[in-house]
Amino acid sequence: MLVLFVLLWLGGAIVLLIDYKNSASKWASVVAFVGGAGGLSVVIEENILPYTTCPTVIKFIIDLLSFICHYVTPYAFLMFSIAYSGLISPNRQKRFAYILSVPILFMAINYPIYPTYIVPYHIALWWVAPYIVFGVFSLVFSYIKETHPILKRNRFFTNLIFIPPILFALITNYILRAFGDHDSWRYNTDMIIISFSFFIVSLFKYGILHIRLNIHRLYWKQSMQSIFMGTAMLNHKLKNDINKLQLFCRTIEQYANEQHDNELLTNIQNIQGVVQHLQATLSKFQSKITFLSSEKKRENMAEVMEESISSIRHMLHHIQIETNYDSTIILYCDKQQFKEVFINMLLNAIEAMPDGGAIRIHFQESFRYHIIQISDTGTGIDKQTLPHIFEPFFTTKRNKSQNYGIGLAYCCYVVQQHGGFIDVESTKCGTTFSLKFPKCYFWK
Repeated sequence: MLVLFVLLWLGGAIVLLIDYKNSASKWASVVAFVGGAGGLSVVIEENILPYTTCPTVIKFIIDLLSFICHYVTPYAFLMFSIAYSGLISPNRQKRFAYILSVPILFMAINYPIYPTYIVPYHIALWWVAPYIVFGVFSLVFSYIKETHPILKRNRFFTNLIFIPPILFALITNYILRAFGDHDSWRYNTDMIIISFSFFIVSLFKYGILHIRLNIHRLYWKQSMQSIFMGTAMLNHKLKNDINKLQLFCRTIEQYANEQHDNELLTNIQNIQGVVQHLQATLSKFQSKITFLSSEKKRENMAEVMEESISSIRHMLHHIQIETNYDSTIILYCDKQQFKEVFINMLLNAIEAMPDGGAIRIHFQESFRYHIIQISDTGTGIDKQTLPHIFEPFFTTKRNKSQNYGIGLAYCCYVVQQHGGFIDVESTKCGTTFSLKFPKCYFWK
């Protein structure tokens, strides 16, 4: 039972720390914590209660933890399934949270913890079983209805981690106990070990609840903020030094004119040219990494995309752009920042197809997300390069003097600042960038 308690609480802590703002992640962590409370109650009962000098207090703690495990776990699982499936809006989820907690209150009043705690399994089953079954149905239904391949894969692994343990717990913790078998619940530890193993593998390889993507988001958010701050300080320092150089050049130029020293005048003019080039390069670099804040408004993404396409249309030599705005996507966002994101991605697609090709832009929706896909028919990104494409200053382009390797890092940062994330799929036949924005994030 110690293993069950540790694994469940560890999993809950990982989910909560990485994605504490997401409603589904919050409920998922609650499922883990309250489920682990049952293991903790057994640990205390078997290892502390026999040796304590305050058995009444310890017994009350054990019963309280057991109560939480038995009654809050199915409730938390149902709320998690509702939040993760996206079948109900966030506002209604709050109402459901209160309504669905009524059976817990009923059990607390009619079968109190103190002085003697008894679990009436035959009565609890009347609401526990429907809660778990409906929760499982919601998760399976949302998986079946999901059309986006990456999100569908994500839902598959999430369901694989949550559904088998909760159904196993329903059988061993409630159904078998209602029929007099009070020892089968100990097999829950084996099921939790298996599920936790799937959790760890999926976390880093595929992602569940989009946790893997959120690790990426937190890391790059901190990285980009550090870059912005450091570059601003460097820019300020270099501008001061450039201004001093310009002042010295003007002084020496004036002296050269007075002395009619043509050779010195030529050298000064060459130095001024270098200084101006340095100043222009610094300004261009600063414009690439500066994240300007402005007022957000509700914007039609199709209009923003069309404006972005128009600005680079002169570069579309032997390249066709195919747009498919199946879904009307309205985001509460910064229009200029999104134009910069779209232009960056379109330019990357153009550069990936030097001999021509096609860029396909597709707007679609899933249960939880607005999705903007930008695909090209280029040569793709190799597996060694793909994990690094969002790293600041990472570039594979030959002309590194003009490409600083911060375009995609900037895109990633902007999308994350608007509550979204970016998925990338690449083959030898091309690359697809999917910008995904949770619908609940933009409900105003």
